[in-house]
Amino acid sequence: MSQELTITLLDKTLSVACPAGQAEALLESAQLLNEQMLKVQQKKPSASLLNVALIAALNLSYELLENKNQRIANEQSMTQLSELVAQALAD
Repeated sequence: MSQELTITLLDKTLSVACPAGQAEALLESAQLLNEQMLKVQQKKPSASLLNVALIAALNLSYELLENKNQRIANEQSMTQLSELVAQALAD
C-alpha cells in the first residue's frame, strides 16, 4: 500500500506516491535533492529548472558511486586484514 506525499523542490510542489513506511526516507531524500538543486542554482542562476535538476541528480549520482567504490575498497581491505590476522594466528 502506498501513500501520497507532497514534496517541494525549488519552490515547486509535487505529489508523489510513497511505499508504506518509507515517508521519512523519501522526505529526507527530497530535502537532500532540494539542497543540491539550490547549490546548483546559486552557481548557475540562468540555468533552466530542468538543467538544475539534471546537474543536481548527476552530482548526487557521482557522490553515491564514490561512496559505493569507497565501501567496496574498505571491505576488500578488511578482508585482506582478516586473512592476514588469521594467517598470523595460524603460524
